[in-house]
Amino acid sequence: MIKITLPDGTKLQFEEAPTVMQVAAKIGAGLAKATLAASVDDTPVNSDFIIEQDAAVKIITAKDPAGLDIIRHSSAHLLAHAVKQLFPTAQVAIGPTIENGFYYDFAFERSFTPEDLEKISARMQELVKKDIPI
Repeated sequence: MIKITLPDGTKLQFEEAPTVMQVAAKIGAGLAKATLAASVDDTPVNSDFIIEQDAAVKIITAKDPAGLDIIRHSSAHLLAHAVKQLFPTAQVAIGPTIENGFYYDFAFERSFTPEDLEKISARMQELVKKDIPI
Protein backbone atom coordinates (compact mmCIF):
# COMPACT_ATOMS: atom_id res chain seq x y z
CA MET A 1 0.00 0.00 0.00
CA ILE A 2 1.42 3.39 -1.07
CA LYS A 3 0.38 6.41 1.02
CA ILE A 4 0.45 9.83 -0.63
CA THR A 5 0.33 12.97 1.50
CA LEU A 6 -0.95 16.11 -0.23
CA PRO A 7 0.10 19.67 0.73
CA ASP A 8 -3.12 20.20 2.74
CA GLY A 9 -2.42 17.05 4.79
CA THR A 10 -4.94 14.87 2.94
CA LYS A 11 -3.74 11.29 2.61
CA LEU A 12 -4.51 9.06 -0.37
CA GLN A 13 -3.84 5.34 -0.54
CA PHE A 14 -3.03 3.23 -3.58
CA GLU A 15 -2.84 -0.56 -3.77
CA GLU A 16 -0.07 -0.34 -6.39
CA ALA A 17 2.57 2.29 -7.09
CA PRO A 18 0.73 5.15 -8.83
CA THR A 19 2.00 7.61 -11.38
CA VAL A 20 1.74 11.29 -10.63
CA MET A 21 -1.09 11.44 -13.18
CA GLN A 22 -2.99 8.71 -11.33
CA VAL A 23 -2.65 10.68 -8.09
CA ALA A 24 -3.96 13.79 -9.85
CA ALA A 25 -6.87 11.82 -11.35
CA LYS A 26 -7.83 10.46 -7.93
CA ILE A 27 -8.03 14.04 -6.69
CA GLY A 28 -10.11 15.11 -9.68
CA ALA A 29 -10.46 14.95 -13.46
CA GLY A 30 -9.89 18.69 -13.82
CA LEU A 31 -6.64 18.52 -11.91
CA ALA A 32 -5.49 15.55 -13.97
CA LYS A 33 -6.12 17.51 -17.16
CA ALA A 34 -4.18 20.50 -15.80
CA THR A 35 -1.24 18.49 -14.42
CA LEU A 36 2.16 19.39 -15.85
CA ALA A 37 4.45 17.74 -13.32
CA ALA A 38 4.78 17.26 -9.58
CA SER A 39 7.06 17.55 -6.64
CA VAL A 40 7.55 14.20 -4.91
CA ASP A 41 9.30 14.59 -1.58
CA ASP A 42 10.56 17.98 -2.85
CA THR A 43 12.02 16.46 -6.04
CA PRO A 44 10.58 17.68 -9.37
CA VAL A 45 9.25 14.84 -11.53
CA ASN A 46 7.26 14.34 -14.76
CA SER A 47 3.58 13.43 -14.71
CA ASP A 48 4.38 9.84 -15.72
CA PHE A 49 6.73 9.34 -12.74
CA ILE A 50 5.87 6.22 -10.73
CA ILE A 51 5.72 6.81 -6.98
CA GLU A 52 7.04 3.59 -5.47
CA GLN A 53 6.97 4.47 -1.78
CA ASP A 54 5.06 6.65 0.67
CA ALA A 55 5.64 10.28 -0.33
CA ALA A 56 4.58 13.88 -0.03
CA VAL A 57 3.22 14.95 -3.42
CA LYS A 58 2.41 18.40 -4.78
CA ILE A 59 0.79 18.47 -8.21
CA ILE A 60 2.09 21.30 -10.42
CA THR A 61 -0.19 23.07 -12.91
CA ALA A 62 0.19 26.16 -15.09
CA LYS A 63 -1.19 28.21 -12.18
CA ASP A 64 1.92 27.46 -10.12
CA PRO A 65 5.06 29.58 -10.60
CA ALA A 66 6.99 26.35 -11.23
CA GLY A 67 4.38 25.40 -13.83
CA LEU A 68 5.09 28.47 -15.93
CA ASP A 69 8.79 27.62 -15.89
CA ILE A 70 7.98 24.05 -16.97
CA ILE A 71 5.87 25.34 -19.87
CA ARG A 72 8.66 27.68 -20.97
CA HIS A 73 11.29 24.94 -20.65
CA SER A 74 9.19 22.45 -22.61
CA SER A 75 8.41 25.09 -25.25
CA ALA A 76 12.12 25.70 -25.73
CA HIS A 77 12.65 21.97 -26.34
CA LEU A 78 9.67 21.91 -28.68
CA LEU A 79 11.20 24.80 -30.65
CA ALA A 80 14.51 22.94 -30.92
CA HIS A 81 12.76 19.79 -32.19
CA ALA A 82 10.84 21.75 -34.80
CA VAL A 83 13.94 23.59 -36.02
CA LYS A 84 15.99 20.39 -36.26
CA GLN A 85 13.22 18.67 -38.24
CA LEU A 86 12.87 21.54 -40.69
CA PHE A 87 16.54 22.53 -40.83
CA PRO A 88 18.59 19.39 -40.05
CA THR A 89 21.92 21.19 -40.43
CA ALA A 90 21.01 23.79 -37.80
CA GLN A 91 23.10 23.41 -34.69
CA VAL A 92 21.30 23.78 -31.37
CA ALA A 93 23.17 25.87 -28.83
CA ILE A 94 21.38 26.90 -25.62
CA GLY A 95 17.72 27.47 -24.86
CA PRO A 96 17.11 28.65 -21.33
CA THR A 97 13.97 30.00 -19.78
CA ILE A 98 14.11 33.65 -18.86
CA GLU A 99 11.99 35.96 -16.74
CA ASN A 100 9.39 36.61 -19.42
CA GLY A 101 9.71 33.61 -21.73
CA PHE A 102 12.49 31.56 -23.29
CA TYR A 103 14.88 31.68 -26.21
CA TYR A 104 17.08 29.35 -28.19
CA ASP A 105 20.33 30.05 -29.96
CA PHE A 106 20.90 28.24 -33.24
CA ALA A 107 23.92 28.15 -35.52
CA PHE A 108 22.71 28.03 -39.12
CA GLU A 109 24.21 29.06 -42.45
CA ARG A 110 21.73 31.93 -42.72
CA SER A 111 19.33 33.93 -40.62
CA PHE A 112 15.82 32.58 -40.25
CA THR A 113 13.28 34.49 -42.32
CA PRO A 114 9.72 35.42 -41.31
CA GLU A 115 8.58 32.57 -43.56
CA ASP A 116 10.91 30.17 -41.72
CA LEU A 117 9.43 31.31 -38.42
CA GLU A 118 5.92 30.58 -39.71
CA LYS A 119 7.03 27.09 -40.73
CA ILE A 120 8.69 26.54 -37.35
CA SER A 121 5.54 27.66 -35.54
CA ALA A 122 3.38 25.35 -37.66
CA ARG A 123 5.74 22.41 -37.01
CA MET A 124 5.63 23.12 -33.27
CA GLN A 125 1.83 22.96 -33.40
CA GLU A 126 1.99 19.66 -35.31
CA LEU A 127 4.32 18.20 -32.69
CA VAL A 128 1.99 19.28 -29.87
CA LYS A 129 -0.93 17.52 -31.57
CA LYS A 130 1.14 14.32 -31.78
CA ASP A 131 1.46 14.44 -27.97
CA ILE A 132 4.99 13.05 -28.00
CA PRO A 133 7.25 13.44 -24.97
CA ILE A 134 9.48 16.48 -25.35
